[in-house]
Amino acid sequence: MFKKMTLFAANIMESRFQQNEIIANRFQVMNHLGVGSYGNSYLVFDLLSQQKKVLKALRIHKRITKSGRNTFEFEKELLHSIKHPGFPKYYEDGIYKKIPFYTMEYIEGKNFEQLIFQDGCKYTEIEAFKIANDVLDLINNLHEQKLIHRDIRIPNVIAKSSEIVLIDLGLARKYDQGIGEYKKTKCNIRKEINPQADFYGLGHFLLFLLYSNYSFPKKKKESSWEEELEISHQAKRIIRRLLQIEDCYESCAQVKSDMKILIGK
Repeated sequence: MFKKMTLFAANIMESRFQQNEIIANRFQVMNHLGVGSYGNSYLVFDLLSQQKKVLKALRIHKRITKSGRNTFEFEKELLHSIKHPGFPKYYEDGIYKKIPFYTMEYIEGKNFEQLIFQDGCKYTEIEAFKIANDVLDLINNLHEQKLIHRDIRIPNVIAKSSEIVLIDLGLARKYDQGIGEYKKTKCNIRKEINPQADFYGLGHFLLFLLYSNYSFPKKKKESSWEEELEISHQAKRIIRRLLQIEDCYESCAQVKSDMKILIGK
């Protein structure tokens, strides 16, 4: 209750940067992109380099705690360390009005939340699994570095022409199999610090893509996705394992092996 009250008060007190405001004498705010648990994200124009960038500023309720500040620093350093075209490039950091911020590459494209719910894009089973396979490659890149993304969702996956980019590392954490506290708890699978957390998110990501092709009948009793979606047995099996309904996958290689059978890749 106290945590909820603190968050509510912080949201009231917090003021966002205004359109055309100049941050640190350099970054002109174009518009507010969104708000996450740790930061407000803005599309800005870098007056020095003459390019668009994304600026992420730490939220007030995270600035007042050491853990919040440390997590923001971890996210910044993590992004800085990743050298892969499937993730935004890190540029620079700073402090403005006592608010820590950093900037990163602006990805020209749309996320899958926009593509599905705004643009009305529809994906076949094969198309959905090919996209998921590309996302899996990015997840695997993180897992090879002992990193768990922990926030695989349709707003965090961007289609950039024919490429896929994974954004928002705010919840990412280092994974150490030897640490007992990282064992499965079944409380919130997506927020656990193990590979299965990302597989679980990928399973739900797939369901959003597959449901894009589903026509919801009027006045029909709600059914499970397995009953509603007309997909292959192999597709159902993969999703069931991703969602831990059946024996969960232990590695990206296992997931990729099953997806290869389905998409023939």
